Amino acid sequence: MPNVTHALFLRPLLALLLGSLCLHAQPTLQKLWTKHDQFVMEGDPKATKVDPSCSYSFKGKQGQAVRGWDVGLSSAPVVLWWPGGPGSKASPEFISFFFSNPEAIRQISIDPPGTGESAWVPDWKPEDTVDDALTFLKLRGITGPVIVVGGSWGSTMSLLFAQRHPEWVRGAVVAGLWTNTPEEVRRYLDADGTRSGIPGLSYSFKAFTTGRGTACDLHEAIRQGSGGKQLPPAYMRAESLQAGLGPNPRTNLIDTVPKGSTTPVDMTAEPNATIRFAYIESEMMCRGQKGTWKLDRSFPITLGDVPLVVIQGRYDQVCDPEVAREIYRAWPSKRKLYVPFNGGHSFFRGPGKDSMDRAGLVLTIDQKAQLERANRLHFGSSYLYGAAVDCLIHGDEEGKVPAQVAVPASGFN
Repeated sequence: MPNVTHALFLRPLLALLLGSLCLHAQPTLQKLWTKHDQFVMEGDPKATKVDPSCSYSFKGKQGQAVRGWDVGLSSAPVVLWWPGGPGSKASPEFISFFFSNPEAIRQISIDPPGTGESAWVPDWKPEDTVDDALTFLKLRGITGPVIVVGGSWGSTMSLLFAQRHPEWVRGAVVAGLWTNTPEEVRRYLDADGTRSGIPGLSYSFKAFTTGRGTACDLHEAIRQGSGGKQLPPAYMRAESLQAGLGPNPRTNLIDTVPKGSTTPVDMTAEPNATIRFAYIESEMMCRGQKGTWKLDRSFPITLGDVPLVVIQGRYDQVCDPEVAREIYRAWPSKRKLYVPFNGGHSFFRGPGKDSMDRAGLVLTIDQKAQLERANRLHFGSSYLYGAAVDCLIHGDEEGKVPAQVAVPASGFN
């Protein structure tokens, strides 16, 4: 089979060549933070409306309906953006939280199974979903490598895409890394893990504890509907408390969830996005607890010249920073950068309204905006994603934006 042999030989060489030609040098930590601070001072972090005409439906690997988004000029650098969760739909509007100029990139994303307008696939395979993303790239006429970006579960999918399709990866930006091992799930969800730092959090779900593991206990309760309407939002609330800016440690923050009437969830017809999220994520966490699906922590040598930026909160209570460091060490390229920031699974934003009211701190609208900007500069912010992407694209050409992205990109209002 000479043709196949030649193809297998040429494929890694092509990937290495494209990685070298398409991107500038890996940014330094100082350069990335300089770009972040520039975005903070220039940007207006509000969700931008995206024209529905940028949404497309296509058939996935299992024959299911998949919704994809293609937002931006066809001539702009392409970024494949992965949502978190799992259980979150693609949200191209949120690109405005990452770039001071969202029109600078062309954003491609898809709704994972059971989210947004993508059909549910029982026992769905993450490998099939990254293959569906590649199908969508090709359907949109994209022929070259792209920058893959994602945080939390989005990091998992970004890294999986890089493993399965290394010749399609121009660079990678990942944050809050997760590989779905039993150890990670235990640290995140079990009573003696990071939940022990939030008073009453684990006790709130005591009614559903069987002793066989928190993730599978919670998924079984959500799947069977035995927590009634209270359990799915409580599940999401618990995650936000672990991911957020620092909950009040003085009192219990979630009411105890009682068992309710059992009405099993039908994922093919369930309209409630909160229930769908809790079902999808807890199911994947249960797989992690049982060791039936996890991300491999090794990478093909064909990524040997592809740059990587890892963004990781130093106090992350959801994703273990040591996992991020291990992925960083395992990435085969020397062109990589580890970016720690003073935050958890999300970015700290300083004191909230209640704390400021108790302290007697009254600010004008302008002062509130200044405080918000100062907090972003101090702790870091979601602009770190955009800064990393921008640095990978432009390298040493600080402040220069290609002429073709200076005009408004299609899809943004």
